[in-house]
Amino acid sequence: MKPPKHLTHIEPLEDRIAPALILNPYTVTYQDANGDTAVVKISKPLFTNATTAGNILQFTTTVSKATLTFTDNNTPESLSNINLLARTDATGLNISVTVLPQVGVGNLEVDVGSINAANFNTPNQVSENIDLGSIYIQGNLGYITAGASNYFFTPSIQSLTVQSMTTPDASTVLGPIGSLSVKGNFNANLAVIGYQFGSISKLYIGGSLQADSAGDSRSGEITFTGTIGSATIGNIIGGSGDQTGALVGSNANPSRIGSLTVTGALGSSVPAIEGSSGQDTGIVYAQSGIGRVTVMGDVTGGSGNASGQIAGPLGNVNITGNLIGGSGSGSGTLFSEFASTSGNAINVGIGNVTIGGNIQGGTAGSTGSAGDSGLISATSAKTITIGGSLIGGTFQSSSQDADTSGVIMVNSVQNLIIVGGITGGSGPNSGLITNQAGTTAATHYGNVLISGDITGGSGASSGGIELNGGLTNLISNLSVGGSVIGGSASLSGYVDLSGTFFGIVNVPGSISNLHIGGNVTGASGTESGYIHANANISTLSVGGNVAGGTADNTGEIVANGTLGIALIKGNLAGSTISASTALYDAGYIEAKTISSLQINGTVTSGANSGTGGIADSGAIRATENIVSLAIGGAVTGTAADPVIISALQGTRLNKTDLAISSLTFQKNVSYLDVLAGYSPPSSSTTATAPLGTASNYTAQIGTVTFAGNLSATNVVAGVTGISNGTKYPPAGQFGTASDAAITGTGTSGVTGIYSSIAKIVIAGTATGDATTGDSFGFVAQEVSAVSVGTPAVNIDLNPGTNNDHLVAVNGSNLFVNEVPAP
Repeated sequence: MKPPKHLTHIEPLEDRIAPALILNPYTVTYQDANGDTAVVKISKPLFTNATTAGNILQFTTTVSKATLTFTDNNTPESLSNINLLARTDATGLNISVTVLPQVGVGNLEVDVGSINAANFNTPNQVSENIDLGSIYIQGNLGYITAGASNYFFTPSIQSLTVQSMTTPDASTVLGPIGSLSVKGNFNANLAVIGYQFGSISKLYIGGSLQADSAGDSRSGEITFTGTIGSATIGNIIGGSGDQTGALVGSNANPSRIGSLTVTGALGSSVPAIEGSSGQDTGIVYAQSGIGRVTVMGDVTGGSGNASGQIAGPLGNVNITGNLIGGSGSGSGTLFSEFASTSGNAINVGIGNVTIGGNIQGGTAGSTGSAGDSGLISATSAKTITIGGSLIGGTFQSSSQDADTSGVIMVNSVQNLIIVGGITGGSGPNSGLITNQAGTTAATHYGNVLISGDITGGSGASSGGIELNGGLTNLISNLSVGGSVIGGSASLSGYVDLSGTFFGIVNVPGSISNLHIGGNVTGASGTESGYIHANANISTLSVGGNVAGGTADNTGEIVANGTLGIALIKGNLAGSTISASTALYDAGYIEAKTISSLQINGTVTSGANSGTGGIADSGAIRATENIVSLAIGGAVTGTAADPVIISALQGTRLNKTDLAISSLTFQKNVSYLDVLAGYSPPSSSTTATAPLGTASNYTAQIGTVTFAGNLSATNVVAGVTGISNGTKYPPAGQFGTASDAAITGTGTSGVTGIYSSIAKIVIAGTATGDATTGDSFGFVAQEVSAVSVGTPAVNIDLNPGTNNDHLVAVNGSNLFVNEVPAP
């Protein structure tokens, strides 16, 4: 066995006489400003003597520029510049500047002011520019220039690895960089140019891409004209200067980022991406797109416009924290769009988007508007998942606004999931799911799940889902686990078609399946607690109550097409107010056709104890026909404000015009008007015609079943009553000699069809009321059958003939009347 080799003892360098600075043509050592022994190594033998070495390595002492003697390294000095301009023999040069570790000496870092291998200030000097190889700086690099004129053939820099980069001076590289690795912060400015060749294959910043301490404009900024293959950055933090903390691709070239990962550097408590007071701060943009975005933390806007923003055509986006707007316009946003050659932004689709926390609109300050803040904007998306809530923005004074803040703005999405709820703010169009403004394209939302409440705010169009467009727009499945709750401004807490709405779910087409787990509740804002589909709602389920508020169109469900299978597990409640103005459509359901509606609870009309009156409060209307309606609880109106159920007309076929096919009431009913041949009143006529417009004299009713007691109720088909200034001013009452078939301008009907009521079954008692002069009736051209009580007592109606006399039921002021054709 060979004996072990003896280790050679090496004395500490500080106890020895320092060697000459030029160790060989490849190596120079010097003492930096902190006392470290720095070692400069290059891959080509350029340090042949002091003159050539001094032309390349330019030092500065604390007193003056260093001499070029290279006789020792006893004088602390800084390497201010590595000058390689016009040194064609240095093409592809590898450079490393490192520290020779010494116990108790220095800080183990060495700074380099600049590496100058190109001059872009004078165009005719571009031929003197050279490419570089691999560069390693064990410290800070101020700035660098490189890139030969044949940049499209070879990399301008093979790799650049530094501890940090900090300087207000701009770095420019013409052509591609293989890899750029910054272990700490990047506070400098770097432009990688050369059309599609201005690229970085791999970008890594372990610290922050951040404005410098002075907040100089364009500090902490990297711009590029080509592609960044992958970018991993700790934080992206803007400053007070414009275009700070920014990774920005060129608008004029197809710039692209393959993938972006923002890790949240060193466990910092600041957001992973944060805008500031400067414009375009804390921003990432690529004209041709960003393939995948991962942000491990929050994206937060600042007071500057377009701050805290990720923009460009976006692929899949995963933000583990919150997306929060600032007071600046376009702050805290995801924009999936690109700039056209004219500079206009054109929206495009986005992939899957996951936000772990909330999307929240900004707060407008004394100067900012907070418009388009806390925003996701794209033409389409696959799946959007929000782990928290969608929250609208706020404003501090009437002179400021927070328009379109806390908003998801997409035309089409396959799945949209919000684990929390939607809450409007005091800013207009805040806390909103909507489509692109002015879009003419079909909008399709697949499955939309809101686990919490939809709550309107105090700003117009705040808190809800608003889709504007044509009848082709569609939501396949919409489920709200909580309630739809109105706010204090108009159009709050609603589902509707178009316009400026807030607190809404606004659907310009059809909803296949709509589920509300809680209540639909109106408030003091017009059209609050409001659900409106411009076409069909195929299935509807409301787990609680539908209740009107103190303003018009509150606690309202409307389908301009068919309301298919609908279930309200709670009550339908009109409003009880005291006001000098009329209130209409509060606690109200309307559809073109109601196929099957079941209300498990009660239906009440409410009342206005003031002088203004009330109409369609606790009412159900069809602009065409009702096929089946069943109410499980009591139906209770008042003499002045009855519960109204109306339908205009059915499908006219084989001498039938069934406006209402089947009605079933399981409990007691009082002050109810069932009106066939009537269309809903417009808001301008509710005060004068609260029963609606009588316009179809051939309207028919099938079977009406009352399982309990009946009082003060009218069931009429194709007829009008008389005016009574006390009761229904001046709409009228029924069951008198003045009952007549509907006539007048705008009436409809078909020759050979006459209005009729097929059957009325009352299991309990049937009475009118005790008020002198009141009259109630079951009236049509033909009333085929009426039975009252258990066992049933059938009323002899002499079917097939028209009677102009009254037939009393149980001796009260409730009558059956048959009227002649018009």
